[in-house]
Amino acid sequence: MSIFYPEQRPAHKLAVIQREVTLPVDASGVVTVINDQRVDVRDVVARGLVPGKFVVVDAKAFFKLKTTAEVDELLLVSVDDEVDELKPLAGQNSGRGKRLFSPVTGRVASVGDGLIVVEQLNAVIDLEAGLRGRVTEVKAGRGALIEATGTQIQGVWGNGGRAIAVIANEGQNPIESAKVDMMGSRFSSAVIVLRRPVTEEILEVAASQNVAGLIAPSMSVDLVELAHIQPYPVMLIEGFGEMRLNRAVAQVFQDLEGMQVTLDAVQPEVWDARRPEAVMNVQPKGSDVPARPSPNLTLRAGMAVRVVGGDYSGQLGSVVNLPNELVLLDNGLRVPCALVELGGDQQIYAPLTNLEVIG
Repeated sequence: MSIFYPEQRPAHKLAVIQREVTLPVDASGVVTVINDQRVDVRDVVARGLVPGKFVVVDAKAFFKLKTTAEVDELLLVSVDDEVDELKPLAGQNSGRGKRLFSPVTGRVASVGDGLIVVEQLNAVIDLEAGLRGRVTEVKAGRGALIEATGTQIQGVWGNGGRAIAVIANEGQNPIESAKVDMMGSRFSSAVIVLRRPVTEEILEVAASQNVAGLIAPSMSVDLVELAHIQPYPVMLIEGFGEMRLNRAVAQVFQDLEGMQVTLDAVQPEVWDARRPEAVMNVQPKGSDVPARPSPNLTLRAGMAVRVVGGDYSGQLGSVVNLPNELVLLDNGLRVPCALVELGGDQQIYAPLTNLEVIG
């Protein structure tokens, strides 16, 4: 059969990590490192300025009013007023009743038609390396490429947040039922790893307990908006739905309990090759040889893969062989497939486009 270059989404316990650390696309800045420089996790790689965005607040919908005139009577701000999350935009002057607060710090850009537009203040970013390694390439005005040895686990979705903290696996006691003092002693300021899907209650409890981040296998697509407004990063390993964390990845996180992790729940822009990921510095032991990334990797027998579509989505396996002929699937289509062995000696034909190489 013809050569196939599969998607790669690493889940390596020990690998050579080549991590691109760059400022957001809309930021301008200056790089503070040079080629071949050694950097630590908290070292600043670049400093930049992110221009403020315009946030539209629908006051009419918030107060469930029928006319814009009714909104005007409740306004507590005017154009060019400075606002923050503690200053009400509209409501009763007395402080009684329902009041609408600004979602960001900035200034009121416009008011009209029941809408209040707030221009967010420019944000200054000190971009940290996120891992201990060596600078192999400097990207002028953007950041750097850093090479290190350690654990790298990539996800499929992130809410855009970033954190550096220690790993804390959820364990036997569900977060929802934990007492406040129990949460505070173990999960506060830590990146929590779940083996089950995220729920609305988990997102809210995690925020109330000041967690540093959340790694989970999956969640309902209905929770995307709620996940976006959380003050901590959220990364999904498997995707949207009701999938649980596969055993291999769960074991890696369990073995690294208490270690420092950089969780970068990035949301790639168009043409951006980055993916959300968790990276941890781990040194080789004895004869261990860390795997090196290969951008021109071709699919072949013996490779560890993840199924990313169909009835077996989320399961791990290994490629047994690659048939030269097209395979007839249950849906009536004939497509290029690989024979993949899953757990328990079960073998399936999986379309090549439904496979990702993980190791």
